[in-house]
Amino acid sequence: MKPQGRSRCVIDFHAHLMLPDVYAITGPHTMFVKSNTDPAMSEEARQGVREREAVLVARMSDVTERIARMDAMGVDMQVLSSSLVQQVTYWADPQESLRMERLLNDRMAAVVAANPKRLIGLGGVPLAAPALAVAELKRCMGELGLAGVGISTTARDMELGDAALRPFWEKAEELGAVVYIHPAGNSDRRFEKWYLWNSIGQSFEEAMAIASLMYEGILDAFPRLKICISHGGGYMPYYMGRIARNYVEKPATRVNMRKSPAEYLRMLYYDSCVYEPEALEALVKRVGADRVLLGSDYPVGEPKPVEFVESCALAAEDKEKIIGVNAAELFGVAVEA
Repeated sequence: MKPQGRSRCVIDFHAHLMLPDVYAITGPHTMFVKSNTDPAMSEEARQGVREREAVLVARMSDVTERIARMDAMGVDMQVLSSSLVQQVTYWADPQESLRMERLLNDRMAAVVAANPKRLIGLGGVPLAAPALAVAELKRCMGELGLAGVGISTTARDMELGDAALRPFWEKAEELGAVVYIHPAGNSDRRFEKWYLWNSIGQSFEEAMAIASLMYEGILDAFPRLKICISHGGGYMPYYMGRIARNYVEKPATRVNMRKSPAEYLRMLYYDSCVYEPEALEALVKRVGADRVLLGSDYPVGEPKPVEFVESCALAAEDKEKIIGVNAAELFGVAVEA
């Protein structure tokens, strides 16, 4: 797909979908809601939170307005994933988690089917129950025709590299599923104040997810995985010196590793939602432009994702890769000449 009069297809990898009926159940279990009900918050601030929440729910749920906003942003296609900050289900009983994930996946499939030239869908799985997660991944990729799944950075007390999750990763590789790792929020009490769960906690979670995949041998065991990490990979790509030092000097850190940390980073994809041009430039220098995908974090993040990438000190060819070429290749989107 390529709009008339334009020489490229712009694909926004980081955009969220919500199902209000599921959010009504999951919301009270999330840091998003908990941080907005701080008893120390003034009534004026609380009212502002309620108004903002109503807008976010509407924008993540509605499709007609979404398409119009995509047009205004210059985005041709969005890759939709569940907004895990509001809709994570892993806390629930496995069957209840599966029930909610299936509701979300059915909605995702319906939205994409109604807008196949504008939307690509990633489903979700009850990751804390690996056998159920594998079955629902197969349903997403088969019956529902979705392109992959979005998951959080942990599944209850399991890191993503946990041995119990290997069947999920094996099936994801076998099916060619795109797996988008996006945190559901950090619930550690140290991150409760000042929205630190979001500002610092999310980036911490992304770094931990990469570390687990790397140190637990997932990337070696399943080298054909198509994994994208949200928000530019969190802190990991920007502070590799100490990790590389440990890899060289501390043998215990590399017992499951066949490559250097830098090589593992280049096996992953990252979205461009990092808010500072210098950060995106550093990410491209670290992993290469062919591993970075345009990401806005719609509807809460970067309002002008294309302009953000174009503002960076990057080669024109690299900007084009990020803005659409990489995602088109990843998803097999045919771009008209």
